Amino acid sequence: MSNFKKRLIALAASAALAAGSMVAVQSANAATGSNCNVKSKAETASCDVFIFGALHRVTSLDATAPGTGGYTESQMSYIVGGLLYRFDANGVPRRDLVSKETISADKKTITLQLRTIKYSDGTPLTSADVVAAFDRWTSTKQSSSYIEPVDKMTASGADTVVLSLKRPYPDFRFALAQQFLTIHPADRVSTVEKRTAYFKAPVSAGPMMVKTFTPGTDLFVAVANPNYWAKPVVKELRVVTIPDGNTRLAAFQAGDIDYAMELPLNASKIKWDKTKVRVGGEMDSGTFMLAFNMGEKQPNPALKIAKVRQAISLAVDRAQIMRSAFAGLSQPNCGMQFNYNNQYYLCSLPKDGKRDTAAARKLLKEAGYPNGFKVTMLVPNRLFWQDAAQVVKDNLRAVGIDVTIEMVTPDSNISIPINTKRDWEMMWFGNNAATPILQLSNWFKSGGVWQLNANIPDALIADTGKLLSDAAASESSATIKDKLTQVEKIAYDLSIFVPIGTRFYLSGSKLSNNLVEALLPGQLQFIVTTNPPLPVD
Repeated sequence: MSNFKKRLIALAASAALAAGSMVAVQSANAATGSNCNVKSKAETASCDVFIFGALHRVTSLDATAPGTGGYTESQMSYIVGGLLYRFDANGVPRRDLVSKETISADKKTITLQLRTIKYSDGTPLTSADVVAAFDRWTSTKQSSSYIEPVDKMTASGADTVVLSLKRPYPDFRFALAQQFLTIHPADRVSTVEKRTAYFKAPVSAGPMMVKTFTPGTDLFVAVANPNYWAKPVVKELRVVTIPDGNTRLAAFQAGDIDYAMELPLNASKIKWDKTKVRVGGEMDSGTFMLAFNMGEKQPNPALKIAKVRQAISLAVDRAQIMRSAFAGLSQPNCGMQFNYNNQYYLCSLPKDGKRDTAAARKLLKEAGYPNGFKVTMLVPNRLFWQDAAQVVKDNLRAVGIDVTIEMVTPDSNISIPINTKRDWEMMWFGNNAATPILQLSNWFKSGGVWQLNANIPDALIADTGKLLSDAAASESSATIKDKLTQVEKIAYDLSIFVPIGTRFYLSGSKLSNNLVEALLPGQLQFIVTTNPPLPVD
């Protein structure tokens, strides 16, 4: 038995002590490894236990709680929470708890008929629960740009909800498929005190339900929810925290885990049995970037000047970063939103984003910093990201900018300085969203998650917010592209962030088809295969 399996058994046993000896025995037996049938993606698979090697611990299952946003906890809250719409393996939002949708002629009223379904404990799910979930999301202001076009959601009877829109919103399904709208019994989450207690052992209207969970520990276990309207192929999902990338790779090679999130680059050079496993890179819908604090508490006077931020953009070598830190497996980005292979992608940077140190020095001189300045850059402690940050540091040194790298571990802790202290200077960051409009809305629309976190004043984004609202209301590709192009121009002039490259991850998974691709790139959503599958309208 490998050391990892021994550790997993110990974790399972210790996590279950508080729940009783029977749970302890069951957990320990199941922890000796998964028994997922290895199949091609075209075949149906069975899986009693699926073991997921994660980067981070699950600290909370309340997707709207402040500070909740680490990848693992976002994914787990997604599968144990009820959702009106849920993403399929291709990133398309499909009806989940919605049995029927009706859109009015003016497209400003959407009526959603709910499935007749019970939570995992037998409690009926009602329209009041859905409205309460929506109102809770609204009150937190987390990623509120997703639901800004929605004027209100109301209940119409026990099994129907109505969305009243300020304007047509073709992307409403993407918004309603976010983890922030996970649905739970309204009476159990009505106050902060109730939510704190409830989310330690929540019931579920999603495909999986919680079996073993102690916040902040290395083991999380979910099992198939018998009351869900479809049957998940995987019977039990075990999430084990393995922060070190090389350790995750070793565990995956040994067969101790079925999915390994974010493997080191050397995994791409290993000769894998392609009939049994899939190891490869995934460029998702997001962008790696340097982001700046635009708030009053920005402690670095140089970064308050747009020309300085533009100089930093000109000084970085995007091609070198992708080549050195990402082994050439990702692509440089010279646009402010989405990645290069999207239909709305636009290279908005001068010189197609190529490095120009002479132009950078000229801008620094014009801004009053001919000899450069010192800056501290926050960097989440993630594979590739540290290497990328070092290249950025070397690039900026060439124009007189002295960068101090401050590593943040785990990366979810980056929320402390950006959300609480608000006195950070610059950070390496990865941003993503389901669509280009939502991507830009995160930054350049009032209520956007990064508009808030980067402390961008509303006055700076008044124009971009209007353009993005117009784009969101349109079904014309030409109109959308025109509006997004205008936003790109304003975004570059402001230079609130510097696009670097397309977000990239290297992962490994057994070809068991039990969790499809396991993770949906760019969405932070965990995809669970069910029988029957999500409906295709």
